Amino acid sequence: MSTIKIASLLVKTLAKPVANSIKTQAKQHPKFKEFCINVAQGSHTLEMTLKMKFLGYKKEKIRPLNDARAIESGANFLSEAFVFAVAASVIIAESWRSRATAKNRRNYVDDALENLENRTKTLTELFEEARELNHTNEARLKQIEEDNVHLRKILDEILSVSMGLKRHTEYQQQPTIIQLPGISGEGL
Repeated sequence: MSTIKIASLLVKTLAKPVANSIKTQAKQHPKFKEFCINVAQGSHTLEMTLKMKFLGYKKEKIRPLNDARAIESGANFLSEAFVFAVAASVIIAESWRSRATAKNRRNYVDDALENLENRTKTLTELFEEARELNHTNEARLKQIEEDNVHLRKILDEILSVSMGLKRHTEYQQQPTIIQLPGISGEGL
């Protein structure tokens, strides 16, 4: 807000000499004087017509301004139009700049969100792969534990028979030999 106030003060300060120059040139140059007279007569006619319509008066013939008054009025109109145009252009430029800044920020935030979403998706996929691998490893560990218990029973049976604590015929079921990966059954 303070930036706008400073900018408007700067515009008024810089535009006043130009406006005064317009007034001076209107009095000195014949073509510019003619232009100022035409502008003043047109604005006077428009102003009076609007006043009559809004105030409810019947339309009468509008008398033109005298040349001295028309030159002064036209020069004032042009100088004020110049000040207004400069101020409006400053406001429009500031508005455009702030809109561009907001757009750049919005694009940056959108890009950052998209990157975070991609990273989250990648991490979720890695987490799911790790979970599946964990389930697979748990199933393999359970199978190894079961095989270990079964092998322990077979080893206990073999030791009992070889030490003479049990007779081989007392064993009702033939032990099944488990084929472990990487171990061939030829040496058994």
